[in-house]
Amino acid sequence: MTSKLAASALRPWNVLAIAVSAISPTTSVFLVYGTGLQAAGTGVVLAFLIGAVIALCMSLCYAEVGSVFPSAGGAYTIVTRALGPVSGGMVAVLFLLLGLTSTASILTSAASYLSALIPGGLPVSWVALAMMVLVTALSLGRISPASWVAAAMLVLELGVILVFIVLAFAHPRFTGDPFTAPMRADGGTLHGIGIFGVLAAVVPALFAFNGYDWPLYFAEESRGTRRSLPRAVLLAALIAIVVEVLAVISATFAIKDLGASMASDSPLALIAAQVMGPAGATVLLIGVVIAMFDTGLAANLGYARIYYAAARDGMLPGAIGRFFAHVSAKSTVPSYAFAFLFVGNGLLCIFSSLTALITFTSVIIGTIYLTVAVSALVCRVRDRDRERAFRMPVWPLPPLIAIAGVLIALGQQSVRDLGIALGIAAVALLVYLLVRKRLPSRVE
Repeated sequence: MTSKLAASALRPWNVLAIAVSAISPTTSVFLVYGTGLQAAGTGVVLAFLIGAVIALCMSLCYAEVGSVFPSAGGAYTIVTRALGPVSGGMVAVLFLLLGLTSTASILTSAASYLSALIPGGLPVSWVALAMMVLVTALSLGRISPASWVAAAMLVLELGVILVFIVLAFAHPRFTGDPFTAPMRADGGTLHGIGIFGVLAAVVPALFAFNGYDWPLYFAEESRGTRRSLPRAVLLAALIAIVVEVLAVISATFAIKDLGASMASDSPLALIAAQVMGPAGATVLLIGVVIAMFDTGLAANLGYARIYYAAARDGMLPGAIGRFFAHVSAKSTVPSYAFAFLFVGNGLLCIFSSLTALITFTSVIIGTIYLTVAVSALVCRVRDRDRERAFRMPVWPLPPLIAIAGVLIALGQQSVRDLGIALGIAAVALLVYLLVRKRLPSRVE
């Protein structure tokens, strides 16, 4: 089916801005660092380094296969073309869930930080819902103005996190070595933590790096050569990896009291107050709230286009497909998909906890990574004669490293999150297998 999205609306730098905004190094570190610190103590540094290697390998997979099959469907299209419509349908279902949980977790965290800035606090759930209203309003307009908003907020947030990194490195307080002797605090006692404890924080780290694939979801609205999108994927991943790893290392070395930091609901806010003073920490947290809102906007823009692509390609049945395939005649954006995102994220903002959203979302992301990495292997072998705007170096090491790393990290997650995620994936596979004959054989 022909795309109804506005062609050539975005320049390469617009797409890059949306991608880095979707990752948002500032948002990611402030969203996930506390979860990683609680799971692995100062081993969070090693967890982020391991996650960085996996993320870099995954970005190479996305860049190569995305250049072969450019589509607003991104990962869904990659898996469908490489592994078939049954596997592609499963990934489409996972993205339906991911679009709800990831944006809700980001805005809930933003509302939590905003509440901490206001004397007397604010109702976090309702503030998060109000942010979702604003995100939806911006998303329903034409894509180019929304990308300008994302770019402006991105410049601000990168400035904020870089200032934090410099000041944290300038005020080292932790006397241990998180690289060779990671430790955690339990009941006021410090003790070492092994490799399995470190691995427990790798999947949240992958959540922190996630978003570098976002340029692929704007392939049908971008101008420039086919090389520009894979380059944007790799550049977005590199920016996120460098900034986030530096932020995690600097924050960990700036910890004054490991036990207090691990017990804090917002350890980075505590560290910021120690290295920047109350006024500096307030300015930093304002920047964090802006960054998180920017990330929520970028995520919303991308997920709606994935839903649209799945519906357009005949992978969503009947009325559901027609609903998500609807495009506004005025703004040429998938407006009904944005309505679905608004309702789903709004409900989760009100009724779900931040920790539950982060851990479950991380498992979903890891599952999708596995299918994309396998697709990168299959595509290079089976479709070796197809034109490639980008070819990953040292193939097949990147997909093999990504598969092994994700499997090991997923093995350290909670049985509950794994059971729910894999159960949903299994049901989706079974349903699409039963209706296999009604599905398109290839997504063009």
